[in-house]
Amino acid sequence: MKKIAPIFLFLMLLSCTVNSEATINESIKSNDSANNKIENNNISLLEAREKHLSNLYSSSLPSIVHIKVAQSVSSFFSQNQSRTSDGSGFVWDESGHILTNYHVVANADMVDVQFSDGTQFLAKVIGLDPNSDLAIIKINSNGKNLKALDLGDSNNVNVGNFTLAIGSPFGQEFSMTSGIISAIKRTVPSQNSMFTIPNVIQTDAAINPGNSGGPLLDINGKVIGINSQIITQNGGNAGIGFAVPINTAKAIVPTLINGEKFLYPWLGITGMDLSQNHKKALEFTNDTNGVMIVDIVKDSPANKSDLKGYQGTVSDDYTSYPSGGDIITAINGTPVSSMNELISELFENHIPGDKVKLSVLRDSKTIEIDLELEPRPQ
Repeated sequence: MKKIAPIFLFLMLLSCTVNSEATINESIKSNDSANNKIENNNISLLEAREKHLSNLYSSSLPSIVHIKVAQSVSSFFSQNQSRTSDGSGFVWDESGHILTNYHVVANADMVDVQFSDGTQFLAKVIGLDPNSDLAIIKINSNGKNLKALDLGDSNNVNVGNFTLAIGSPFGQEFSMTSGIISAIKRTVPSQNSMFTIPNVIQTDAAINPGNSGGPLLDINGKVIGINSQIITQNGGNAGIGFAVPINTAKAIVPTLINGEKFLYPWLGITGMDLSQNHKKALEFTNDTNGVMIVDIVKDSPANKSDLKGYQGTVSDDYTSYPSGGDIITAINGTPVSSMNELISELFENHIPGDKVKLSVLRDSKTIEIDLELEPRPQ
């Protein structure tokens, strides 16, 4: 029995070793199987994404157009030279109205519209709005079936949402790029007038010259913006593009289709947001928000009221800031904390001729000032 015991122990240890190796092998096989499953799932997700993007492109393409513009220009050396440029647009309705940018077709002598199937039509410019950089052109489709793109709600977009841009960058017709929404509620110059465009959408989807007027789409293929501007140092895409929100177009386009000018409600001020440093220099609390009036336009509604622009300056260790000007904190009880909010509130909820009550912070006291809004100067 004493000799048998070591042999038995050896057999037991050998059995344990074999079982341990078998367990490791089974674990390796299990891990390999799990990794393969994950890899296959990832490939399936990529394939599903590719198919979805391809379907969005195919379904949207018949409603998107490449716009060619010819314009006569004069120079010191010659008269009536013809200059051509490219842009994009999309079908607004079945009657042949097409939405694009103001800067694409303004002052055009000839506008040619080309669809992805090769059909071409001459278009007539029927409505222009330099303030929003939007324009409506119209074609006689001669029986061609026109399909309008579905419109989304630009008030519901958020940073990180997926975006698609379709247009003709540098004349390369019907190109699609993708990205995300980089920022919302930007305020940018219209580049066609003295006023700014509020609530602009910023995207990193590649937008280049020729994309102007084309749609910015969401993940469901609905239009959330009209591609309009880029920030660039060399004329190409730098990942900073801007789109006019589709809700702005919804408000303006019906007026343009009627051949009328869209009239914006106007206060007649230039103002600035209150930064944290500005508040500190003015000895305001951090929860004080509003728009400080810097200048008041002559003969404007603001000029006809009791509103006051800045009277002097205050300084901190780094910068001087305007002081003494009225600070608009609310319109008819609706708080405003920035120029973007002020412009948006006027645009979305008021028209020229409306009488409004402004809540104004003056000398640390809140007062109410009544005025009547007028149309923006054309």
